[in-house]
Amino acid sequence: MEDLDKIEVKQCMYGLSKAETPTEAVLAWTVLQQQHPNLAAMVSLSDYKKQVIPASISKYTRSKGYLVPYFSNENIYFLDDELLKGMFSSDEFKFGIDYSLMFDTNIATYINKLVRGESLGNIHSKLIPLIDDILHDDLNFDHLFYMTENVKEIIRHIECNSSTKLTFWKSLDKKFRNNLVSLQVFRSIDTKEYKRTSNPKLRVTYRQAVRSAIDFTYDFYVSDVGKDHILNFVLVQRMILLQIIGIVRIQLSSGKHAKAKMKEYFKYVHEVVGAYFDREAIIAHKYFQDRNNVKALEKIKKGGNKTGLLKRLDNIAWDMAAPRFMEKLITHVGEGRYFIPMFLTFDSNLKELLSHYPVKGVIFNKEQGSFAPIPAINTREYFAQHDCLDELDFLYSAPIRSERLSREKPTRLSINRLIRREYRTLIKLINPSLT
Repeated sequence: MEDLDKIEVKQCMYGLSKAETPTEAVLAWTVLQQQHPNLAAMVSLSDYKKQVIPASISKYTRSKGYLVPYFSNENIYFLDDELLKGMFSSDEFKFGIDYSLMFDTNIATYINKLVRGESLGNIHSKLIPLIDDILHDDLNFDHLFYMTENVKEIIRHIECNSSTKLTFWKSLDKKFRNNLVSLQVFRSIDTKEYKRTSNPKLRVTYRQAVRSAIDFTYDFYVSDVGKDHILNFVLVQRMILLQIIGIVRIQLSSGKHAKAKMKEYFKYVHEVVGAYFDREAIIAHKYFQDRNNVKALEKIKKGGNKTGLLKRLDNIAWDMAAPRFMEKLITHVGEGRYFIPMFLTFDSNLKELLSHYPVKGVIFNKEQGSFAPIPAINTREYFAQHDCLDELDFLYSAPIRSERLSREKPTRLSINRLIRREYRTLIKLINPSLT
């Protein structure tokens, strides 16, 4: 049995979800009684004034909101057995904390235009001051999520196992390659020189940036470890897309109230998707209450234009998958004891979707990488408050859960078949005359 499935770990997580002070967080942690030395946790506390995120970063969350943090607030408390022993046995116990600003596709594309001297259009007034701040403050950033988002365009090349790095590189779309090279160029800017002179002096030649982009891209997509992570993540994203299609179909199928639609949704999760995700369930309920609650979906209506709809839904599914990517980084990236991910984006839909499921904390296994978020909104309490707990309990009742777990594990092929089937049903509902 996995650590995260143990009853005492569940109790600890519940205690952390209610904790507002360091004392309450430590008391919740003591429920584990040092039985799980590989577990660690981070939890944001409302009554804790020590801010671990540098001021040069946190200012972006307060100003124009380009930075979207993973945690619900910036006052984060850290927990693991070894850390607590060190804190209580030493006058000064220091440990490393890493962070990264994650670029999404639109930021990556704008940086390419900036590096190549192309027009930025109406984004110029927003991007230039932001880039200037990133370089002046020498902030950590990465484009891993951008690369993950674009796996949908190149997955067939990944699975082909191109024999050489150059062969694989040439198989990629030219615009994508240009963006990846420009990101390497941007990464090479000497920030000390920029802070002193505002001159973007490069530490590599363009040829060196191309070579770095080729090497990094090949390792990310084609190496055994990289390919395994990517394909697993894509499977999760496809399952989210399948849920979104069902959510929209249920919303447009009738004028029933949210509770009745949630009953249909949980049935859809059990019979079609085969996996339940907390985030999407809460977003579904908010959408069923009022379509305007979820701006990314509110314009999809009966009689509407179906052109490009599947692509729009797919992009929304990538936005909904973003927190899972952050969670993967927490357990696998960084040189410090803890890693804090944040998104840098101009995409209002991404920011809105992340806001529907604020995360108070996380608990994870440092060796195995298994991970569980601790939502700021307790899911059971949320559905109890909205009179939908019976519907959720049905999904987790012993016979229903057993039947679901007895099925074959989903694959991308099987999920894609379901996506095509359910999407055809949705299109018929939106505009029967066009099918």
